[in-house]
Amino acid sequence: MFYRFFLRPLLFLLYPEYAHHLTMGIMSWAVNTPFLKHLIKKKFKNNYYDKPLSIKNLTFDNHLGLAAGFDKNAQYLHVWEALGFGHVEIGTVTPRPQKGNPKPRLFRLPSDEAMINRMGFNNDGVDVVVERLKNYRKKGKVGHRRKYWKKQNNSQ
Repeated sequence: MFYRFFLRPLLFLLYPEYAHHLTMGIMSWAVNTPFLKHLIKKKFKNNYYDKPLSIKNLTFDNHLGLAAGFDKNAQYLHVWEALGFGHVEIGTVTPRPQKGNPKPRLFRLPSDEAMINRMGFNNDGVDVVVERLKNYRKKGKVGHRRKYWKKQNNSQ
């Protein structure tokens, strides 16, 4: 009820990409605060999702996973863990950092309860993301689909 009648209308006053970054910043702060992290984990605990899932030679902590694109830079792995995700797909990560498409690039369709995403491959680059993954020492599986690009011979 709080979300539907108060928080959602406030967030919808903001540009969608800014609302996303603001929300993720607040969630990051909350899960770094022990008391709030405990409340969040308790709120999102679900016995169904606590059962391990095996697919071929991989075993995931639970059934709940996050698809690629939401956390392109592996910045919020601690948030996904607190929310109960057993596995997260990061990316798309490119060899070098890039800004993605020009703004605006994220659009709400409230009547359809949907969004149009034309973000592009905005990301911090593989070197930065690899360092974040090295520093992430929690449980849970993190994946990234490997992408290879042929080197373009640009005269610029």
